[in-house]
Amino acid sequence: MKLISAVSLMLLLVGAAGCEHYGGGALVVPQVTILPAELGSTGDAGGAAEPATDSPSSAGVGIFQGRVVLSGTAPVLPLLISAGANVKDKEVCAAVDQPDERIVVTADGGVANVFVYLGKAPKGGQPAEAAGDAIIFDQKNCRFLPHCLVVPVGRTVKILSDDPVAHNTHTYPKKNDSINSGVGANDREGKLTFAYRRPESVPLAVTCDYHGWMKAWHLPVDHPYAAVTDAEGRFTIPDLPAGTHEFIVWHESIQGNFVERKLKVSIRAGETSEMNIELPAAKLSL
Repeated sequence: MKLISAVSLMLLLVGAAGCEHYGGGALVVPQVTILPAELGSTGDAGGAAEPATDSPSSAGVGIFQGRVVLSGTAPVLPLLISAGANVKDKEVCAAVDQPDERIVVTADGGVANVFVYLGKAPKGGQPAEAAGDAIIFDQKNCRFLPHCLVVPVGRTVKILSDDPVAHNTHTYPKKNDSINSGVGANDREGKLTFAYRRPESVPLAVTCDYHGWMKAWHLPVDHPYAAVTDAEGRFTIPDLPAGTHEFIVWHESIQGNFVERKLKVSIRAGETSEMNIELPAAKLSL
């Protein structure tokens, strides 16, 4: 009879006070459910547990975006290959001017081809999306396109060529198996495919053994929190769990390659954190 009376009393209180007084009913149901087990001891239902305010699921996600800007005088590099130069397969490889992509800077200092990424997936973060369309890695006039590429582990990379001469794709990873395979002339189907199986801590070089000046960089990652700056030096990394994160900022021509090893960025749920990242011209090694 005590149990029936206690439950009845609780139901009467709900009917009299309304749901808003009890937090929309979320607090009442646990009390009615656990009341019999507690009556024999303290008579306190204990109430509902407080949510973990620091958990990623309750904290939400935000965006990190910004721009990498050169500080100091931008270097002027000569062309990698001038049109008409006497190089291997010159009818294709020297058909047009080829820029030196080791450092690409806009008039107002924006630096292209800079990797900005987390060294590992954050707590509550998402894994890399292995499924989906193949990532295209192309070649035109004996030049890799794109020069820098973020690759989710497990995702298929398809090698294409728009050149009427043979090429070779040779990767130099530390944690993955190396790829060293020929690519046929005018292969627009992508007969050569592969996938990185492990994340790398830093970008790895990709070269063509037939044309020694050809070079690109791949960064295999096991999470989606990585980007490469665009032609204006800008990047965006969405869906970051709220909290403080340490980003790696990497560029091929900086001494030691690290612009920043532990760039701390605070992310707030539903907000965008913006930052200009300085790349000192004095630290370039060209």
